[in-house]
Amino acid sequence: MLKTVKVRGTGRPLAFFLAFLLGLFGIVATSSEARAAEIPAIDVSSIRITKLTAEEAAIYKWSAARIDANWSVPDGTGKAGDTFRLALPKELGAFADTFDLRDEDDESLTYGRCEATLAEVVCILNENVENRHDVNGSLWVRTQVKELTTANTLEFETNNGVKVQVPLPDGQRGIGYNPVLPIETSKSGWFPGTDRTAVYWRVVIPGAKISGHSSVTIVDEYGQAGATLTVSEGYPKIFWVPATPECWGELSSSACRHDLDGTSVPSAAVTIDENRDQVRVTLDNKGQNFQADRIYVFDLELRTGGDIPIGSKYVNRATVSDKQLLGSAEKNHSCAGSGTGEVVGHIGVKKVVTGGTVDPGVAYPVTWSYQHGGVTRSGELSLKGDGTVETLNNIPDGAVVTLTEKVPSVAGVSFGDPAFSGDGVTDNTPDANSAQVTIAGLKTLEVTLTNPAGAPAGDQAVLGAVDVEAGVCPPGGTEPTEPSVRVTPTEGVVYSEPRITRNGNRATIQVTATAEAGRTIDGQNLPDGWAAAGNGSFVFTRTVAIPTCGKAVKPGLPRTGA
Repeated sequence: MLKTVKVRGTGRPLAFFLAFLLGLFGIVATSSEARAAEIPAIDVSSIRITKLTAEEAAIYKWSAARIDANWSVPDGTGKAGDTFRLALPKELGAFADTFDLRDEDDESLTYGRCEATLAEVVCILNENVENRHDVNGSLWVRTQVKELTTANTLEFETNNGVKVQVPLPDGQRGIGYNPVLPIETSKSGWFPGTDRTAVYWRVVIPGAKISGHSSVTIVDEYGQAGATLTVSEGYPKIFWVPATPECWGELSSSACRHDLDGTSVPSAAVTIDENRDQVRVTLDNKGQNFQADRIYVFDLELRTGGDIPIGSKYVNRATVSDKQLLGSAEKNHSCAGSGTGEVVGHIGVKKVVTGGTVDPGVAYPVTWSYQHGGVTRSGELSLKGDGTVETLNNIPDGAVVTLTEKVPSVAGVSFGDPAFSGDGVTDNTPDANSAQVTIAGLKTLEVTLTNPAGAPAGDQAVLGAVDVEAGVCPPGGTEPTEPSVRVTPTEGVVYSEPRITRNGNRATIQVTATAEAGRTIDGQNLPDGWAAAGNGSFVFTRTVAIPTCGKAVKPGLPRTGA
């Protein structure tokens, strides 16, 4: 379908054009409702402003600028629904978007969702912040400068009305108009934030490039394979502004902008050919050459018929007289965030005393320690023998906790070897009075510490000494004898037969000692080589060297001469 469009000046007030331009650059003015409990998660000292256009010496009005900030939640305090916010300075407007606070190592895990609007960024945390240590992250949002300022800092505001002055990038002093004006005919494209189904194209023609002509034709080829594109109502828009930094920075100002239509000078005759996906504009300066001190602008908005997803790419070709132009636009996120947080677990420890009666008021100290982030954390639990559970809370996932009993001194009682038990518990590590537990997820691991209580040491069975001698080489033999083991028998103790394990030229000897029924073994005064096994028994271990014996050699035949 071919149609001719009459383009007329709008004559609308300045406020309309400011709103239009904000929409043009992807900024949407919406308000955020208060959500749940607000928390002061933003680290105000981390807020910073950086410029995004390397070609610009500074940020100017309408420049893009990036805002970064860090956030964190005190250990164990995060709750689903908690909200934090970062209000932007009046000089900046955010590009409307939403984003998740994704885990830095696992993108399938999120800690909340954020919404960027014109005036602020609001984040709502989810259940993944609960029961975690070191919950923290960062966020960034793309903004656009919408007001001038003579100040060297911009004022941000976080929760609870906390305000902070943030310096402009690179020590910049104030924000003015970009002094660099277009000197080449160019084409650019972007996605306006007011309509997620639209793509916007602009052709800029410096007057100096056409000052030798009185007529110019612009042909825009907007078709793209796989896309159905239609020209938005009221487009294209054609206008000119004086070639000054102020007017180039105030394209909507009534003092600068001059809209062109079929009756203006120069006039703009527009034809839209939807069958060919083409827009043609002829600018006619009525026999006079175009002025070199002007900038001419052609704006075209196209609708796609559906939301444009992140990662989408569009291209547009245009011809200005005989100059070929190619523009491209790619839809990217204008904000993002990250987070991290350690899952924490818990340990519940209870004390059980067997084999005797002990005053229930006796306290059994158990020290605990683990390493996290290169720092050793430690403390002590005081257990009661009645089975009351004492809990060690908020231990980072995967931490290995060492529990060590400090055996109390109780008159008339001698405590045997302590035994730690429970899921994930490794007893007798790193010594007979200790155990280690590995924290797993959000679980509370139940640990039981059992102590046999018996008569005083003087009434306990005492372990006997063990003498070990390495094997010897018999005369003429090639293999050594087995090591000899002699255990001194003691009352109330049953000793196993020695077990000998050979490994190369070494032999390890082990003997197990078990108390007879009704007796306990004195575990506080052990002879050399004995150690508690953790189940009330004791094991003797010693490794000796195995001698190397001579081997018979068969005589060789005498050698004959040559």
